[in-house]
Amino acid sequence: MLLVDALLHELKVFDVKQLFGIPGDFVLPLFEQLQQRSTLPLYYLSHEPSVVFAADAAARISNKPAVVILTYGAGALNAVNAVAQAYVEHVPLVVIAGFPSQAEIERGLQIHHQAKTVNSQRDIYREITAIQLRLDNAERAGADIRLALQTAKEQSRPVLLEIPRDAVQFNTSPAGAYQPAVVPQDQLALAVAQLAKRLALAKRPVILAGVDVRRFDAVAELEALASKLNIPLVSTLMGRASFNQQHPLYGGIFLDKTDVRPTQLLREADLILQVGVIKTDSNFAAHAELFPPEKVLCLEQQQLALKPFLSTMLAQAITPFANPMPAAPTLAVVDKWQLTASSLVQQLDQLLSERHDTVPLISDIGDCLFASLHAKPSLMLAPAFYASMGYAVPAALGVQAATGLRPVVLVGDGAFLMTGLELGHFSRYGFAPIIVLFNNQRWDMIDAFAPGLNCTDLHHWQYAELARSMGGHGMAVSTLEDFSQAFRLASESAKRFSLIEVMLPRGSRTERLTNFAAGFKAAARVGLTPC
Repeated sequence: MLLVDALLHELKVFDVKQLFGIPGDFVLPLFEQLQQRSTLPLYYLSHEPSVVFAADAAARISNKPAVVILTYGAGALNAVNAVAQAYVEHVPLVVIAGFPSQAEIERGLQIHHQAKTVNSQRDIYREITAIQLRLDNAERAGADIRLALQTAKEQSRPVLLEIPRDAVQFNTSPAGAYQPAVVPQDQLALAVAQLAKRLALAKRPVILAGVDVRRFDAVAELEALASKLNIPLVSTLMGRASFNQQHPLYGGIFLDKTDVRPTQLLREADLILQVGVIKTDSNFAAHAELFPPEKVLCLEQQQLALKPFLSTMLAQAITPFANPMPAAPTLAVVDKWQLTASSLVQQLDQLLSERHDTVPLISDIGDCLFASLHAKPSLMLAPAFYASMGYAVPAALGVQAATGLRPVVLVGDGAFLMTGLELGHFSRYGFAPIIVLFNNQRWDMIDAFAPGLNCTDLHHWQYAELARSMGGHGMAVSTLEDFSQAFRLASESAKRFSLIEVMLPRGSRTERLTNFAAGFKAAARVGLTPC
């Protein structure tokens, strides 16, 4: 079969339901063949980082590989930052990049979009992908496509698949039936015995769970294990919304020491089970005293498969612990009449709680991410570690493409300036997210770390008017009452996207961001390094 048909066959095997991409010279033959077959919808955006963010969000929300198609050099290299974020945040992204044909290479000339060498694209991607494969051998092409998708799925990391311009003419054979990797039983039994031994010596264990528990479909098993053994469950910032926040043993999100109950649980624990945790500098280097090596046990997908491991642990005869759950702290009262980022998200959370449908919440980085801690969504995406600005708006396209659900987006004016114009593409696909734009005319995140820099000031671009010019609804509000009314209007309008521009007072930064910046700067001053 032709290479494009082998590719579509493999995408079906791995349950890929849509494609994302930007057309460019080296991948135009592939785009043409995909268009002729019209097997999968192909979503386009204007800029490579944005289209990768959209594919990244589709992968995160579905826990399945997502595919983005980019041209050689100028396209794939422009996407490096967004792919790097997917790599460090464990997202199963398949980057299909164009490549010159062998005949072009043999001419011995510099090739259009070539960087240092013809192989520079692959060399650069070696740092941010789990595997790099080039489909330059017709006999092996089907097997290589399988290997790329299998690696993305089983490692939950980006992979690079280069397709030479003329490879669309190849005839190849598809790979055989897909067989997921089998966990060696002796390895599994040893790991279970080691954890059971550590638990037998503990009196106050705590589970600190990260996003990999969701990436590798082990949420139900971990929640069941916590219930069976009566072990409190705390999540990292990246792991939030991976777990039922109404679970009786859920102790909250640990970001820093201002999270009173999670910090108390971690400090008083004699065994901390870090399950599926990505160790970030903010969580661990800045609070290293909470995680002495002698009381930490790391359970990572790279060492053992989390889902079968936790399932096996559930079958063990282990006596439940008599762990008293600390009382939930009294939350700081936010003035419900004063418009701030925190009161805005509290009001949004109240409005969402009145609805009976599932609403994905997507947050960009910056103060809106810290404000989002005032919400308790059942489904949430946010780039909480690598933290590349501009994620949320294009991510909304990926989420609605993958799920059909209308997301709500939290984005600051600084991040919106990076990718907000992608909203113009939403109308062509009939997508209608609700964008809540925090406009305080400044880069608050930068100002929190470096007060006084004059580069943090931003001009007011009349974003509500801009939304209307792109075919959406645009509303500007300056009170919580007006926001509630605007949000209800947006919720009732399912045909077009809505942008609610919230005019926040200058200097209304959340206390969480202020505390986070202060703690992080203090840790940096004393020379702490990540664990």
